[in-house]
Amino acid sequence: MSRLLKIVQALSPNCKEAIRLQSDAMDRPLTSWQRAGLRMHLWLCKWCRRYGRQVAFLRTIARDCDHVHEPPPGMPPAARERIKQAVKIAEN
Repeated sequence: MSRLLKIVQALSPNCKEAIRLQSDAMDRPLTSWQRAGLRMHLWLCKWCRRYGRQVAFLRTIARDCDHVHEPPPGMPPAARERIKQAVKIAEN
């Protein structure tokens, strides 16, 4: 069993690389080797699994709250317009 574990550890990325791969996987498809290595690492490392769940949760929340760009009521019209312009610039 320890020999198998050594082989798996040799093929899987370290935590820093696994975190980067999890972030990359949200924006682009990973290669077969990257995907396999990441799966092996996540199988072994509960902290990186937890990180992946947290990032996926935050991404979902951010996507759901994307429509909330309205400034609070009672704000002066000039300030509201400046905020709207800043949001438009940030989205581009």
